[in-house]
Amino acid sequence: MNTYKIDVPGKLFIAGEYAVTRPGGLALVTSLESDFQVSITTATEVSLLRTNVDIPDYTFSMKNFKPERTGPWNFVMTAIEYVRKEVKLNEEFELEIKSGLGLGKDKKGYGSSACVVVGVVNALNEFFRLNLSLEQRFRLAGQAHYDVQGSGSRGDVAAIMYGGSIFYENHQRVFPINIPWQPYVVQTNQSSKTGEKLKQKWPKEFFEKSDELVIEISTAIDMQDFALFKEKLLENQILLINNQTKGYMTDQLALALNIINSQPELAGKISGAGFGENIILFAEHEENIAELGAVLEAEGMKLEKARIGKINE
Repeated sequence: MNTYKIDVPGKLFIAGEYAVTRPGGLALVTSLESDFQVSITTATEVSLLRTNVDIPDYTFSMKNFKPERTGPWNFVMTAIEYVRKEVKLNEEFELEIKSGLGLGKDKKGYGSSACVVVGVVNALNEFFRLNLSLEQRFRLAGQAHYDVQGSGSRGDVAAIMYGGSIFYENHQRVFPINIPWQPYVVQTNQSSKTGEKLKQKWPKEFFEKSDELVIEISTAIDMQDFALFKEKLLENQILLINNQTKGYMTDQLALALNIINSQPELAGKISGAGFGENIILFAEHEENIAELGAVLEAEGMKLEKARIGKINE
């Protein structure tokens, strides 16, 4: 009996997380190593889904498969549905998801739903020896995620599927980028649902400026110019603050950003939807990181050193 275990990274947006939602929109996204894992093995009579988070087990038959776009297993079942449209799947299997990324109000904001579709597509590809290309797997996982969520850019799916850090153009291009500075994550322990925030109407000027800043931040990374990187990252943050609805920058996020960005060797920005969750920061030098961690912990936040996910092929 063969068992395949697929390690799945999380993701955080560096820039462009709202503007990228339209076709052609740009973003910078990085994958982060996580404890998210999908295991798949042979079953006998019916297929079984199970997880360590608070969701009941679910059984179904691959021979009489019925698409399921609702319920707690909707991302998994939709990912299976899309792979079945690509290739024939008849064998029953057991699939288990182990995650420390949280659920519901306890979500960490690392893209757990995108982790699910990427992990399932990759697990099925390995188990059934489908030999789907990376591009094919991204397309299937991205479409499954979009159809269940009903919105989004697939940028989080791209970062998790491709690994490393990427320059992403919605529906068109994924380019790897190499970030030379050490990433950290500030966790506020306040969960936010991205889908609810994407309904806001944005002016054309916001999209144009966001895309411009993504290109400028990418250039600073390529030049390994930390001062320019920080300058443009802060411009991107101000653009979001000036255009977002009230509550985007919580008191905790505002405090953390002020502490981080007062230090020349650190550059931080709210990652993702805002309204809680995370700040991603990069350190040109790490001499004062322990002191920063203690200050943030005293304010109810947690500073974690992050490892960018490995690049996939």
